[in-house]
Amino acid sequence: MLASSCVASAAAYTVTLNPTTPHHYSASFGATPNTGLFTDTFTFSPNLTLGSSASVLFFNFALDGNFNYDPNLQVHFSSASLNGNNLNISNGIPVSTAGITLPSISGPLVLTVSGTSGGGSYAGVMNVTMAVPEPETYGMMLAGLALVGVVARRKQRA
Repeated sequence: MLASSCVASAAAYTVTLNPTTPHHYSASFGATPNTGLFTDTFTFSPNLTLGSSASVLFFNFALDGNFNYDPNLQVHFSSASLNGNNLNISNGIPVSTAGITLPSISGPLVLTVSGTSGGGSYAGVMNVTMAVPEPETYGMMLAGLALVGVVARRKQRA
């Protein structure tokens, strides 16, 4: 029985970020890991554009239906990272939390959570602000392309 309690479980989840307002997305997520060691991986879609920002917070309340502490419901987070950036973790009784805000991030969002579960669950929320290029950026890009075209045309004539 002792050997089975030391086996780590792993689970993978795909979570869709839903638009809330223009350029803002949000998603809730959670898991009920097996008792013992666990590692859960959450992959969020869609991918973020360069310069986007993201914040994530998740928690465990080890309280029963009468709001009394139940150690069987405690989830202790040992590590958590968002795209390789370590989250700030606070393990307490009856609440454990982890979170981070990343001001500039792009690509797929991958959250990895590891810890020990007494049989409880945890839940959280991911908030994203997608970067939108400024109109000046498009203007500079078009001006640059025009300049390259002028130079290429002059080289052809010479």
